[in-house]
Amino acid sequence: MKKNNILFIFAHPDDETFASGITISKYAQDQTVSSHLLCATRGQAGKAGDPPICSMEELPRYREMELREAASILGLVSVDVLDYEDKHLSEVPVDELVNRIHASIAQLQPEIVVTFAPHGISGHPDHRAISAATTQAVHSLPKDTSVRKLYYATRASNSSFGAVQPPFSDPIESITTVINGPEYKPQVAAALRAHKTQHLSVERVFPGVTAGESTSVPPLNQYIMAWTKIPNYIIEGQEDDFFCGL
Repeated sequence: MKKNNILFIFAHPDDETFASGITISKYAQDQTVSSHLLCATRGQAGKAGDPPICSMEELPRYREMELREAASILGLVSVDVLDYEDKHLSEVPVDELVNRIHASIAQLQPEIVVTFAPHGISGHPDHRAISAATTQAVHSLPKDTSVRKLYYATRASNSSFGAVQPPFSDPIESITTVINGPEYKPQVAAALRAHKTQHLSVERVFPGVTAGESTSVPPLNQYIMAWTKIPNYIIEGQEDDFFCGL
């Protein structure tokens, strides 16, 4: 039986868990779905921990290992790391990024593509760059593409992102899709702990997680459907499944 595929496209190791951890964990339990990740950088500009877990020279290797551990915990089937320079993704020619994304889509044949909303939630320029490139890539796919929907990961303006209010969010009225899975909070917390070098940011956003708790992990992920190839598909209210209408 051919599985339905989801391709998550983010900028850094840990973006997948911060932005879509509940979603990835939930779909991992669905035997008809496979989830994949395309990560644009190895997080070279991140912190090495306090006290440092590794040297700054070793950080890219450590962060990729952490990413792969988190991916295993969440249930991602594959992880592809492009190794662009962290904090410099906006300097990469957009056409180059689009071509890399097209290649990943051609290989994996996803029905669903997920990336950051254009504001990137945190406003990080790498988040904005990967959102723009993914959007351009989806809009320039051939007619026979497998992709049926593009989603933007975001947070509603009336909700927090863990313990913080993100710099950028979207009105609740614009949220088209909510993937709810409170039972996966412990799994997401474990994936967050896998990003050991980033324990300071993990603890700042999700207090208690580094001590083994999961209370501060939000029970759901919110999205905006930014594009669809499904004829006459209209969302009434909110979707609770990326594959609605397929």
